[in-house]
Amino acid sequence: MKQGKKIAAAFLVLIIVFSCFGASGIEVQAATKTTTYVMDSKKGVCYPTKVRAGIQELSNICTVYLVNEGDYVASVKSSSSDLLAKVTRKGVYTGENYASVRLEGNKTQGCKATGTITYHAKKKGTYTLTVTIKNAKKKITCKKKIKVYAEEYATPVKTLKYAGKLCGVQSNLFTKKSGKLKVVMNKGFKLQKIEVGKYVEGAYKEYSPKATYVKVKNNKQISLAESTKYRADVYSYSGGYYSYETGAYCDYLYPVTLVRITYKDTKLGITESVEYELYYKK
Repeated sequence: MKQGKKIAAAFLVLIIVFSCFGASGIEVQAATKTTTYVMDSKKGVCYPTKVRAGIQELSNICTVYLVNEGDYVASVKSSSSDLLAKVTRKGVYTGENYASVRLEGNKTQGCKATGTITYHAKKKGTYTLTVTIKNAKKKITCKKKIKVYAEEYATPVKTLKYAGKLCGVQSNLFTKKSGKLKVVMNKGFKLQKIEVGKYVEGAYKEYSPKATYVKVKNNKQISLAESTKYRADVYSYSGGYYSYETGAYCDYLYPVTLVRITYKDTKLGITESVEYELYYKK
């Protein structure tokens, strides 16, 4: 009986502990996947396991990175005549030169060769590219498969509107200081968040101003930046008989507002961002 009371008391303590952690706002968040590239350390090959293709786009590309000097992308074969593919560029890096590829966890891998593959899907569907890697002796070292998801569009944002007008990625000039910002995503992409950025005086010792971002809701009113003058941090040095001050001062032609859209690619399972520039003309 006493043993039962001890167990009950211990269970109650655990409940209280977990309740306290919940109240304090502690969150456990899984790492965000941002790339489909994987590293085959044994063969020295970095390649994307999955890519997208837009049938409206004639030059979808992906790149295979090779760690071992002398290796190269020999060929690429498509699983269907509805997906055309070709190795369109080969890069070779010798001595201390190398190409870098981004892997999971913000890790980078230096590579001695690259092979760029250009592909075009004629129809919607799921296809496979088989990439053949050879060494300096022209012997096959391995073959890697890349899954291709073909949709009408491979771009995440279908439309972005400010004050009722369509926006491109650049060169968006508006005379309205405020208006609704509305984002519509293409099929296969899920909107995660919208952030509006405006330049302020640099928070760090840098040669260009930094933007600060504020999260906003979709289809809600925002205001564009009005100032064209920004300053990066100015820092001073003094020693002995002399001193100097250095920094960067900017006076842009138009005030610029940044719109950063973060989305999840439901096919590739990755989360990425795209940024738009909105200019204000008084």
